[in-house]
Amino acid sequence: MPTLSEGANAPLDGEAVRAVVSGPVDLTALVVGADGEVAGDDDMVFFNQPAAPGVRLRGRVLELDLAGLRPGADKVVLAASPEREGDTFAGAPPQLVVEHGGEAVRFTPSRLGAQPVVVLAEVYRRGGAWKVRAVGQGYEDGLAGLATDFGVVVDDAGTGAPSPEPGPAAVPAAGPAAEPVLSLTKGAEKLPPQMRERLDLRKRQVALVLTKHEVPRLRCRVVLVLDVSGSTIGLYRRGVFTRAVERVAPVAAQVDDGAEMQVWAMGSHAARLEDLTIGTLPDWLQEHTSKRFGGAGGSNNEKAVIADVAAYVEREPLEIPTLVLFFHDGGVTDNRGTEKALRAVADAPVFWQFIGLGRANYGVLERLDTLAGRPHDNTGFFALDDLDAVGDEELYERILAEFPSWVRGYYPPGSPVLTGLR
Repeated sequence: MPTLSEGANAPLDGEAVRAVVSGPVDLTALVVGADGEVAGDDDMVFFNQPAAPGVRLRGRVLELDLAGLRPGADKVVLAASPEREGDTFAGAPPQLVVEHGGEAVRFTPSRLGAQPVVVLAEVYRRGGAWKVRAVGQGYEDGLAGLATDFGVVVDDAGTGAPSPEPGPAAVPAAGPAAEPVLSLTKGAEKLPPQMRERLDLRKRQVALVLTKHEVPRLRCRVVLVLDVSGSTIGLYRRGVFTRAVERVAPVAAQVDDGAEMQVWAMGSHAARLEDLTIGTLPDWLQEHTSKRFGGAGGSNNEKAVIADVAAYVEREPLEIPTLVLFFHDGGVTDNRGTEKALRAVADAPVFWQFIGLGRANYGVLERLDTLAGRPHDNTGFFALDDLDAVGDEELYERILAEFPSWVRGYYPPGSPVLTGLR
């Protein structure tokens, strides 16, 4: 099988083409015209929009029917991004194989660094015939940056206008319909319409808060911890935890490239729950927040879940920080042990944001900002006496108030994490 180098091209035989990529990556195709731009958002084929005229995505295989492309299409740009959030192609470039009526060709980029997206190749028309050209260009700005460069309007750039009255019951303002905006959030197309609308509105609020704190391109892993001690039964029964989790899901949708959260339950011991993704949000809420999870015991053991989450982060390291959103109904059982556990992980790339929900005694959690002797202030706390009385903008401001400052203080000058914030 012939191997192409960057910039090399090969003729394609026939109009049926298959592009197959190796490794844990997501494929994206952009159908563009002679001006180098898409004709509309329908010209982007990716995990949330797997088909367009003449293009169909099936996992890591992209099928092209060149005769079936929309009128005016002269080129199909093939790009790839890692499936796992925070990953880049440094040291692990994907391999592309292009199959057609003749002999297949392959291409592996040779000059990639720590970019989260790479344009692998272009299938283009030249003099009435179709060819494939190897590209290998990395993109620092991620999938949203790539899409924007080709004229796609996406909601992930952090520029959407907020709802007029942000909060749990916010709805779009009346008036002329806004231009449709393509969501790059994995799984968003699986949500019920009203839930997706809430997600999009809240995600824009998160983006506005990040911009306010001068970190519009912040990327991190998000971990969720839910208090399931016996005293939380009423909160679960009244749907407080269900609404709380739905309202923090847009944080992960904005800052986590995989739009997912790893989740723990805290009771007498720590219990890892099924990962929460945007596409599974309705079923996940029904399974895990419609009633209190009873598999972790009925008392509080903060230090156990802190140690378990920290051990997970150490086993599964990323080049980006981790933000832990820890919902707690109060009544800390072991103040000294909890403080000791947080001090023990102060050197880890993790920020612990505690969120009180129960109007109860939060013990050491209320004194987190005064705990001296840590190399980094790795904790924050605020209480919500009434979750439903707090609007989205205020909620996200509280969640993200201290995290950006911690990121700037934790990572050394010149770190890729810091250079990628803006």
